[in-house]
Amino acid sequence: MRDPAMAEMVGNATRRVFIGIVDLCLEERVDALLISGDLYDGDQTSMKTARFLREQIRRVDEAGIKVFKIRGNHDALSRITKELTFPESVVIFGARAGAIQLARPPGEVPVVIHGVSFKDVHAPETFSRSSSHPSPARSISGCYIRA
Repeated sequence: MRDPAMAEMVGNATRRVFIGIVDLCLEERVDALLISGDLYDGDQTSMKTARFLREQIRRVDEAGIKVFKIRGNHDALSRITKELTFPESVVIFGARAGAIQLARPPGEVPVVIHGVSFKDVHAPETFSRSSSHPSPARSISGCYIRA
């Protein structure tokens, strides 16, 4: 027999975690939030999920925090990916490797965000071979930070 309370807790766990991540970004006043793909599971069609995600990204955007997003292979399948619009400040990396330098105060260590998204469910080649890094980079699940 299925426990409804347990089912609800498990079903909402990822949303609670994402809210916690956004809350932490706001509390710590971070410069950027990196979203490294697979926000959805396959051909996700629930617009409830889209509204939830848009609301959380809006909270980050209103605080002046930059958002950088890559699409994982599951995101490439999702109808939500095609229909969901984000604030203009959100950078979504495409299928070709890209790099964006964050604006930093004078004297601070420069930070460059590198990213590349899945265009389709399967990647025809390793991402690391298709992107060039001006200096050694530390990989964070598809987004790269160079300091």
